[in-house]
Amino acid sequence: MLVATNALNLADRQGIAAVAQAIKLDLKFSDADLGMIQGLGFALFYTLMGLPLARMAERFSRVRIISGCLALFGVMVALCGTASSFWRLLLFRVGVGIGDAGFVTPVASLIGDHYPMNRRASAMSIVWLGAPIGVICGSTLGGWMAEHVSWRASFVAIGTPALLVALLAFLTLREPPRGMSDAVAPLERSPPPTWTVLRFVFAKRSMCHILIGCALAATAMNGIGQFIGQFMVRNFHLGFAAAGRLIGTIAIIGMASGLALGGFGVDWAGRFDKRWYVWGPAVGLVLAAPLFVLGFNQPTIAWTAVVLIVAHVCMFLYYTPTLAMAQNMVGADMRASSAFVVSIVLGLVGIGLGPTLLGILSDHYAAHEFTLGAYAASCPGGRAAASSAAALAQACSAASALGLKYALMTLSLVCLWSAVHYLLAARSLRRDLETHYVPERGPVPAPAR
Repeated sequence: MLVATNALNLADRQGIAAVAQAIKLDLKFSDADLGMIQGLGFALFYTLMGLPLARMAERFSRVRIISGCLALFGVMVALCGTASSFWRLLLFRVGVGIGDAGFVTPVASLIGDHYPMNRRASAMSIVWLGAPIGVICGSTLGGWMAEHVSWRASFVAIGTPALLVALLAFLTLREPPRGMSDAVAPLERSPPPTWTVLRFVFAKRSMCHILIGCALAATAMNGIGQFIGQFMVRNFHLGFAAAGRLIGTIAIIGMASGLALGGFGVDWAGRFDKRWYVWGPAVGLVLAAPLFVLGFNQPTIAWTAVVLIVAHVCMFLYYTPTLAMAQNMVGADMRASSAFVVSIVLGLVGIGLGPTLLGILSDHYAAHEFTLGAYAASCPGGRAAASSAAALAQACSAASALGLKYALMTLSLVCLWSAVHYLLAARSLRRDLETHYVPERGPVPAPAR
């Protein structure tokens, strides 16, 4: 059920990415407008709702929270298909973000109780294998709908099944006892205050570096993911349906392989040294940056797809080990709140900043490449008016394509900065994993090695 729920969440995010070019042309949006709708507008409430949902997940039924939020998610996704302006679409995406937030902290808390420390990254990988399933469904369906029906219909097609899955989640998921899989039985006490959890988490130096590294990696990942379909359309002149199928192919191979390798591979390597939980992500991110730059500069669509698949495998190595670390660093009564800390990074910074920043960069580079006047005025929505001269139409098309290409290459380099912080986290990781919180005494550090 959690795989299916995750698939729906990613089907929505990649579905809007697949139809973004159609929305841009229909509603005359700039790339910055699209970045706001796909990024910050969605992520702001997605992140802000994480804290109250995390606190609720530590006190009430996580199953009911997940199913209720999923129902809200389905309604708001369907409503996106009725939007006729920037502000209406932005409002509906805010609603989608609120519903989507119910998948993060309650699910992480469930996984933390169902599985012991040395299996949580693997379990997270299984749940997050719903992501490539959702991406291929959302991108393929969205691209086909945008080309043969309308971009509006794609939102209805994704939102409606979410209501059925919400009902099935409510009826079939079971609530495990808190701390069920911990080596030591959890103390019978109320969850500690939010401020106590935050102080405990941020007192761990390795966790701070993991969060910074995660923020940077998520910024690159989400920016690239939300605009890669438009890159295919603008630079290789693919139709929406063909671009959607290609995005789905890249995701199902690259994302699935990266998530599985990051989860199962790091869990296996972690038996020998816990630092592989940060070494693995660092290696992947160092390789991802040049591969993305190389992929965006290939002369043919076939080679572009091949290189970008490998780049996605490397990039996604960081994801499930990071989620697992948020659970392994704390006890059972702090896991939902610890997951919220990571969700802030993934949501507000990664999902919020990534597409927004990439859209701004794309408009900036496009304006620099355009030599026939003011780009925004001459090329509304990235193309010239239908009655314009052929030279102007060609200049608008070329500037739009090059601007997006250069923005994607720029954001890819952020992966190198991210890798540095994962490497720095290795210096204190083992000691931080052994530091526990005792209410009467506060943090109890591990013995010095």
